[in-house]
Amino acid sequence: MKYYLQTFGCQMNKSDSERIAFVLEKMNFKKTLHLSRADLVVINMCSVRQSAVDRVYGLIEKLKVRPSLKSSKKSSKVGPLIILTGCILPQDRKKLHDKVDLIFNIKDLPRILTSSRNLDSNNLRVKPLSLPKNYLEIAPLVSSFPSAYVPIMTGCNNFCAYCVVPYLRGREYSRSPFLILKEIKNLLAKDFKRIILLGQNVNSYQGEIKNKKLIEHLEVGPQGGPTSKITKTMNFSDLLKKIADLPGKFWLSFITSHPKDLSDELIEMVFSRKTNKICKYFHLPIQSGSDKILKKMNRDYTVKQYEKIIQKIRKTAKNKKIKVTISTDVIVGFPGETIKDFDKTASLLKKINYDMAYISKYSPRPLTAASKFKDNVNSFEKKRRQKKLFEILKKSALNNNKKYLNKEVDVLIMGDKKKYLPTGQADLFGETSAFKKVKINVKKDSLKKTKNLIGEFSRVKITKVTPWGLTGLLVPFY
Repeated sequence: MKYYLQTFGCQMNKSDSERIAFVLEKMNFKKTLHLSRADLVVINMCSVRQSAVDRVYGLIEKLKVRPSLKSSKKSSKVGPLIILTGCILPQDRKKLHDKVDLIFNIKDLPRILTSSRNLDSNNLRVKPLSLPKNYLEIAPLVSSFPSAYVPIMTGCNNFCAYCVVPYLRGREYSRSPFLILKEIKNLLAKDFKRIILLGQNVNSYQGEIKNKKLIEHLEVGPQGGPTSKITKTMNFSDLLKKIADLPGKFWLSFITSHPKDLSDELIEMVFSRKTNKICKYFHLPIQSGSDKILKKMNRDYTVKQYEKIIQKIRKTAKNKKIKVTISTDVIVGFPGETIKDFDKTASLLKKINYDMAYISKYSPRPLTAASKFKDNVNSFEKKRRQKKLFEILKKSALNNNKKYLNKEVDVLIMGDKKKYLPTGQADLFGETSAFKKVKINVKKDSLKKTKNLIGEFSRVKITKVTPWGLTGLLVPFY
């Protein structure tokens, strides 16, 4: 029996898919990259942006739709069993109800996929499993070696006006620090070299330790008086330090941070010489350069407050003589965004000089506060504004990348031509600690020496730069 797994959306969805894959493999399914060969198609959906929703509908149209499980009529199999999960808005769930065989909440993964009545009734014999009740504690089948995403929390309490995440993933839930450390130790034992911590807002992580032995193991003391319950809350900075203290050579990154919760303690932790495994990289969404729009978005900070955070990060980096990389998210065409508001965003992008920015056009999402606002910026204007910001980013990204020219940098080798052939001509492909893509050319007489470099750190001399990446030569061979 073969399964095809398609993931849409953010890194959290990708991480969830790795847990889905683990369950399916344990149930004796084998992965296929060919949709036409699949007995089971699992779609991990994202309703956060309309463009992702449209792609899901397009994928389903490609499949031969079979009768719903709820149909009493018996019929021979005319296509794969189709299962839908992920972040799904109620109206999308309703529209897709009769187009797929099963829709389930990702939190129900341990119960749904291992229920024999869901799969056996469709002539797919499955192997029964015993899984943790919390799906986040299911071991992931990581597919991104040598990098691995590790969710430390899920859900969100911020309720930004444009975002459906709190409605689809619920309120913030922080995983146990002990279980996070256990998962990371297992990954390091398998020679993973980059650990990326995930959360809708990692800065607000608050992991509880309720067991006395675990408190002693993590070297933190219980709070309160002698009669209080033995518990300790570990914040994000504490968690980062515990992970960075683990033995071995690896990079530690995290996404995403909310500006209102980025503490001085965290900034100091990132740049501490004692924790040099932590990448000097901040992804800090601004969303808009207009205070009026930020307030309407319910972002809980002003442009001035945001700029102070950026200044603090760059000043700390300068004092430590360390290079720092900063990226952001921006939404153009939010309801009520005037030309003047947009110009403020454009000016801010020029001023801050980002290394990367993910610029999206606003699309109304049901359930959100912004869905009640009039979407008064037309699609042509949104596209124009997006293009203008993209041109600003192109210049700042190129200027930042020029600083790497003729310099040697550490690069984690991610793959070779076989894996990255569509991305361009190069022998090896890698990433810097700041997620900058690196194409690496190797002289023919040195190719044999590079066979075992995938998944390893290498020194690379940068010989060419573009706004979106770097090109270089392996230091021992140029």
